Parts: sequence; structure tokens; C-alpha cells
Amino acid sequence: MEFSGNQHFVQRCPFCSAEYDLDDAKVIAEQDESTMVYVSCADCESSIIALVAMSAMGVVSLGLVTDMTEADTKQFMDQKDISSDELLSMYELLEKNTLQAFKKLTGTVK
Repeated sequence: MEFSGNQHFVQRCPFCSAEYDLDDAKVIAEQDESTMVYVSCADCESSIIALVAMSAMGVVSLGLVTDMTEADTKQFMDQKDISSDELLSMYELLEKNTLQAFKKLTGTVK
């Protein structure tokens, strides 16, 4: 997917309103009619990840503010999906450890 001057792809930083230099946008992934792009603000150094896709209604874009670097973003793209069972196990582990730590802090458990 090419970005032409006619497309109004994320033009300004959501934090400082500086105009993005889209020549510096990095393509993270492409699939069919969609492209994931990493853009960083030259002024405040904040970053966004944007998904730009062609649909029957035209170009659709969704942006996400991130603190990840371009390298982080590429690394996470290559990771396997987390299953619902793995997510539930992590939640239960965090809940258990948080409760135990709270009880220790409040003196209700020795």
C-alpha cells in the first residue's frame, strides 16, 4: 500500500500537534490490503502505531499511542498469540500474589 500526498494519514502528533514527516514512517507489517506503520514525532519523540487498510468504503485508519520503539514493535509482531488459558493463569497468579502481599503489608498474615 503506497501513501500518496492525497491521503490524510495521521498528520499530526496527538501530544504536541507537530506535523509528522511521513517520509520517516516505518512499515512494520503488510497483509493483503492493510499496512501497519510506526511513526515517531520529531519534536516530542512520542510514537504511534497505525493500521491503515483499504475497504469497500475507502481507506480506514486506526492509530494507537505507544511507548514501544520500532524494534519492540517488530519483535512483538513475531510473537505467538497468548491463549485465553494463559491469560487466565497469569491473572490468577497476579491476584494470588497481590492478595498475599497486601495481607503481609497490613499484618493480617505472618
